[in-house]
Amino acid sequence: MFQPEKGISIGSPISSTIVELFLQHLENTHMKQQLDIKTIACYTRYVDDILLVYNTKHITFDKINEYVNQIHPNLKLNLTHESNNSVSFLDPLIVQNQ
Repeated sequence: MFQPEKGISIGSPISSTIVELFLQHLENTHMKQQLDIKTIACYTRYVDDILLVYNTKHITFDKINEYVNQIHPNLKLNLTHESNNSVSFLDPLIVQNQ
């Protein structure tokens, strides 16, 4: 078991449940609002890996990152940009048709 400086112990039996509850709360209070106003076109999550699809003509990653940082100071996005109209998400390659 590893105890980080902030948060809960990695490997603790309760940690995955606490993380799931926290992320569901954030999704219901913040991401749902962004989906409703069409700032973000698609949001999907598997455990703690999140795929966001957004139109760069309407919003930039910097604005999304700024919004996430305002939600909670310990949340950090690790961005993987689209390259050649595709992005890897949990190993599968997602390709955008033009």
